[in-house]
Amino acid sequence: MTTLRNQGFYAEEGTAALLTSPALRAVKSSSGHISFPPQHYGCQLTGDTGESLVEVLLSGRGRLHAQSTVHMHSRPVPPVPFTVVEVVLDDGPLVRGLLATAQTAPLKHGATLVTCLEEVQNEAGETVRDLRFIAEDKANGNGEEN
Repeated sequence: MTTLRNQGFYAEEGTAALLTSPALRAVKSSSGHISFPPQHYGCQLTGDTGESLVEVLLSGRGRLHAQSTVHMHSRPVPPVPFTVVEVVLDDGPLVRGLLATAQTAPLKHGATLVTCLEEVQNEAGETVRDLRFIAEDKANGNGEEN
């Protein structure tokens, strides 16, 4: 099986809320503030550190907040064009990621997106699986896009 590109950011398994999509790894402070990507330097809101920060898994489902298609950039990976999305997760934080290549852009603002794993080439030319977002309807196989 192909390795995951950023194992510290996501898990192959889903959560109870969304079994079929990879979960995002995050940390939660004693105040309930969630940070993604996970970092243990301290909560952005309260300054909590150490044992006050608990690792949690986020479902990977959310609503499209913004999108932008990139046609030129200075690196060969990912190949252009690709679409960067901002997703407000059902679990709280706003995260940025890439739209799956199988997903047609642009999407309607507020569309429900979920995480998926996609085989891509890394900087060394190796095939790895990396996290992407895709419309929930398309991920469920009915082909509709919202």
